[in-house]
Amino acid sequence: MKQLVRILIGVSACASTAAFAQNEVLALGQNALGEECVSRPRTDLVVPAGLSTDSRLFCGKKLIGSVSHLPLKGVVGASAATPLQTIQQSFAGSVVQKAIDARMSCGVPQPLQAASNALAAPCQLKQGGWQHLVVMALADNEIKVLEGPPSSARLMFEMVGMPADKALQAASKDSLTALWGEPVVLASSNDLAAFGTLVQQGAQANAASNYAQAEDAYRKALALQTRFLSENDLAVANTLMDLAVTVSNQKKFDQAQALFRRAEPIIQKSPNDSDRARFAYYQGIEAANRGDYIAAAAFGGESVRLWRKAASQPGVGNLLSQGENTLNAEKGELALALSFQGAMALRNEDFVTANVLASEAFLLMNSLDSVPEVWKANAMATLGEVSVAQGRLSAAETYFNSALAIRTRLFGEGRATWPLQASLGKAYQRESMNTSAIITFRQLFQNIAANPAIQPQFNADQLTPFAAALVDYAGTLNSETEKQGLFAEAFPAFQLVRSTVVDQTIQKAQARFGVSDPAVAALLERVQNLQRELDGLRVDLALEQALPDSERSAEVETRLQNNVRNKASDLKKAEADMLLAFPAYTDLINPKPLSLLDVRKGLADTEGLVSFLIGRDESFVQLTKRSGNYVARVRAGEAELQEMVTSLRRALEIQGGSVNEFDLGKSHLLYTMLFKALEPQLQGVQHLIVAASGPLGSLPFGLLVTNPPALQTGYSQANWLVKQMAISHAPSLQAFYSLRGAPARAAAPKTLLAFADPVLDGVSRESKQTNSQCVATGPMNTDTLRALAPLPETTDEVRAVARVIGGNKSSLFFRDRANETALRNQSLADYRVLYFATHGLLPGELRCQAEPGLVLSPPKQQATQTESDGLLAASEIAQMKLNAELVVLSACNTAGGGGKSGGEALSGLAESFFYAGARGLVVSHWQVPSRATAMLLSNMFESLGPDLKGGAALALREAQLNMIARQSESHPFFWAAFVLVGDGVAGGQAPLVKQAQLGVFQ
Repeated sequence: MKQLVRILIGVSACASTAAFAQNEVLALGQNALGEECVSRPRTDLVVPAGLSTDSRLFCGKKLIGSVSHLPLKGVVGASAATPLQTIQQSFAGSVVQKAIDARMSCGVPQPLQAASNALAAPCQLKQGGWQHLVVMALADNEIKVLEGPPSSARLMFEMVGMPADKALQAASKDSLTALWGEPVVLASSNDLAAFGTLVQQGAQANAASNYAQAEDAYRKALALQTRFLSENDLAVANTLMDLAVTVSNQKKFDQAQALFRRAEPIIQKSPNDSDRARFAYYQGIEAANRGDYIAAAAFGGESVRLWRKAASQPGVGNLLSQGENTLNAEKGELALALSFQGAMALRNEDFVTANVLASEAFLLMNSLDSVPEVWKANAMATLGEVSVAQGRLSAAETYFNSALAIRTRLFGEGRATWPLQASLGKAYQRESMNTSAIITFRQLFQNIAANPAIQPQFNADQLTPFAAALVDYAGTLNSETEKQGLFAEAFPAFQLVRSTVVDQTIQKAQARFGVSDPAVAALLERVQNLQRELDGLRVDLALEQALPDSERSAEVETRLQNNVRNKASDLKKAEADMLLAFPAYTDLINPKPLSLLDVRKGLADTEGLVSFLIGRDESFVQLTKRSGNYVARVRAGEAELQEMVTSLRRALEIQGGSVNEFDLGKSHLLYTMLFKALEPQLQGVQHLIVAASGPLGSLPFGLLVTNPPALQTGYSQANWLVKQMAISHAPSLQAFYSLRGAPARAAAPKTLLAFADPVLDGVSRESKQTNSQCVATGPMNTDTLRALAPLPETTDEVRAVARVIGGNKSSLFFRDRANETALRNQSLADYRVLYFATHGLLPGELRCQAEPGLVLSPPKQQATQTESDGLLAASEIAQMKLNAELVVLSACNTAGGGGKSGGEALSGLAESFFYAGARGLVVSHWQVPSRATAMLLSNMFESLGPDLKGGAALALREAQLNMIARQSESHPFFWAAFVLVGDGVAGGQAPLVKQAQLGVFQ
């Protein structure tokens, strides 16, 4: 029966028309890929009198095209025009033509030789760049228009009356290639449908600020495109741009810029100004994400210029189109670019220009019918920001509330609406309406609390207006109780700035260690390890996809895509097993925001926890104590603080064989900016935990000077902050609380395991290095490692520490014994202290090194496995099982982050050790001479004592004070580099701060 239907279709178009009228599904047979295809009549449309019923085409159960019918137009008599002229006249300006023009770009239509009454046009879908076929035919006083992929060309030709053998010939690969003028892609209906779904998911997730989900969708879409399309296809460049902006929105700027570099040569070859306009617009977004608003404004201006040029040209379109839809789309994107350029003018404080551009964008969008509503919401948000800058509060309220209504209707309550609430709160605060600002932010925080499954994403500038409103309003109050009530409300804001990788790592590790059931703990460890491995694979894939065409390997990319797919499947199964065994797993991996009361209860009476909101123009500091919460303004923004920290650090690095003078005055100025307003509350604080962020993250706070230095003050006499109190560091408020509240673990039975003085000779072997193949995921080059400077003094350093806390000779590994194999042969969980006195490397310091690591003795011959190559990488450390109360990284740069940027992927040595089970780390901010390091750390362990109960924060402070008292080591270069990170409860013992001196937990 199926064959009979096909024959009827081939003979007469009227046969199918009759069937449509009866709402029957017609089997069309198989397309070129062997997929079964059918035609289904459209029951959602009213059929005009005299026309056949329109239908949709399905192959493999996926919608792939359509059949539309048009009345004849411009025909006076039978001989008034040829059939082909009649087709073109009837099609021009029709609803069908406009719909096709909106979805695709088409070339010159060609007459079908075996069907004198039909035309075929080679087209390309605007979404994805897939080839698409449009066939138009004159049949029984109407025009039939079919559109579908090239794989269904034969069926479409038969449906307009072409004999089966002729249709087969016209649909041959050679014939279709001649029609398009390029090789034809036969993608399956499943692939085409999947691509459309992925692009839609990516766009929706991006609009809703769910950037990780958007990135995943765009990467899958890119993988589909690159299977079928040319590497230089403009459609691939468009997906690369979407992906670049998405990863830039996640602060992965290196990846974003690499993706732009890959897309740029494709874009520059395009004959269309609109493609270059879109590229400039996306580059502008990326520059704005980096905070380079001057560059962003320049990109925005170029985008506007090109869009104006494109939108002012006659809408000629192509021979299937009058170009009206294309012209409207270009005007819409012009409006979007105008809105963006206005926002950048606002960031650069050019308020007049910002108002002109944003107003033009809004008016243009309102004049067009097909502009996405979210674009209008964005334009209104920009006008709201401009109104705030101009002091027009009423207008700002109107714009923000209108934009909020649109986004709420489109996306519901969540990431897409919360920034607008924050902007409205900022508008009130700018007009000194502090009560209204506080109420608005209060509602925002309530909305966030009501949606615990959604991870909010804020930057400090969105939250500093709330802190400003609180501080200013508190200044009008006399009651300390009322002030405390206000400052308590600030605590959520200081948590909402996007958390760091180490923060997330610590949360996961402590959740794993907190599960009492060994079987459940093992399942949770498997889930977390799979997630970490998947993150690493995704980063590897991202780096490969960002390479230029000349460097990219299709084989490597395919392998990584398969690995990602398989690992994601393994993770999904492991999470399902985890949920069955432990239903509370979801709550465990999505911790609720911290309670101020819980944090205060976790602090000793003489402890203080400081955190910061660092904005562009001003910042705020929060001091949390057991007795209360306090907030103060810091009259400096990120750039000024960065300049001050950078200036101070210049004297803390060796230059020309010596160190420079340390600027005591500038150090005191920075202390004053940060803490002067909180000095009364700092009285009695003996241990300060610093959760620093931004530029302050690279500053050891102990070197701040609390009083103005006298003219002749030497370093020994300076009033260093470390003289007043012990100081430890935490990556964030959440990380501190996770470590402080960690369940007790049984103390490890042994004291010290140390590795020092690896076999290095400092001799460059450039020729071998240059000729060796670089494999980022393979073993490190042996010659490259061995060429590092030797560290003979570290042997004495470790022995000095071992004499203090008791180290068995067999657990001290020097020279040849200090290798990776020896480390892996140890039962690492048996040691309370792990000590590494060796080079610490940040990513890229050595050739082929993609992530941070610790240097051990390289093998005598080139290693074939990373497990024995002599570089203990961060990803390898994370796989270890530790029960260490302290890990000492006596090496340069170990306090820094680094490594591959990539969401959950571990990015630094500290993160890796926390993940593996360490509860505290001693790390350095800069390279310190071995003699000074040995003195400092041996003194610290002397203070700690053999049982490690002395308190690491106090022990480090005492060691630093001893060095400050010595004139030859009093420069902060010698004593300030090392900091304690963590300060959690260790091994069921006392906290790493002395309870006797700092108070007792209640």
